[in-house]
Order: sequence, then structure tokens, then C-alpha cells
Amino acid sequence: MTKSKIFWAGMAFVSLGVMGLAGYSVYERLSLHFSGDSLEVRPSPVPLPKEDAAAEKAAPAAPAPEAETKPATAPAAPEAAQEKVKAVKKVFEYKDAKARSVSIAGSFSSWKEVAMAKKSGVWKIEIYILPGTYPYHFTVDGKKKLDPGKPKAPTGDSLVNVVSLN
Repeated sequence: MTKSKIFWAGMAFVSLGVMGLAGYSVYERLSLHFSGDSLEVRPSPVPLPKEDAAAEKAAPAAPAPEAETKPATAPAAPEAAQEKVKAVKKVFEYKDAKARSVSIAGSFSSWKEVAMAKKSGVWKIEIYILPGTYPYHFTVDGKKKLDPGKPKAPTGDSLVNVVSLN
């Protein structure tokens, strides 16, 4: 009888431990989600400092002398190196005259679906996006659809590459 009590007490202790770990994992993911941090990894554009950009336009093929090279660890002046990156208007289109509702969701919208408008049999939307590469998909009548002709991400979504107009 005592062996049975010890066994069940051990099982209860192990179950509590597993539930505690699972709860902590859920807590970490939810706190990251609700804090506004992004779970996605994408490169952020870093503009060249103004002096380097002007030198590169003047003589792109000329090698720099060894004495003038800057060490890689030297921080650039924040005001000179950090230019504001402007969002670019990107038009998304989905051609399906029979669709009753079409929306788009992507990392640029935090995977929230944004409804598209039907104009002349083509579903369109204009979204302002910062330059970068973003995964996205369409939701057509409740079903996930990819953008034909666009490259595919390993996650199974379509990819859009947004470039700066500067």
C-alpha cells in the first residue's frame, strides 16, 4: 500500500513540474507578443554615412589606401549615420473575379488580416511598408493562398522585397 502512495505522489510531483515548465513557456511567449517585440528576424537597412556615400559615388572602383581605413569597431556619429528610412507605398493585387472576400496578412501587419478592395475584378490594396523583405499570404474566402509568381519563404508564405526610393 505504501509503494502505491509513493508512486502516485511521485507522479503528481512530476506532473506539477511539467505543468510549471509549460506555463513558463507560454508566459514567455505571451509577454513577448504583448510587449510589441517582433518574433521575426529580418535585416534592417543601415544607410551609409554621408561622407562614405559621397566618396563611393565619386570613385566607386578606387581602392582606399591603408592609412585612411577606419577600424570596424569605431562607432559612427549617430546623427550622421542614422537617416530616417521612409515607408514605401506597395500595391498588392490578387486576381480572382469569383472570390467573395480577400484579405492580406504578413509580417508587415503583424500577421493581422487587412481587407482588400475589389476594383474591376482585381482585389487591390496599397500598404506603406519600410524597406526590407517580408513574408505574406492572401486569405481568399477563408483559405490561405500564396501570391503566384512571387518567391516562397521556407515557412510556406510568399515573399515581397520592398526597396527604398532614395
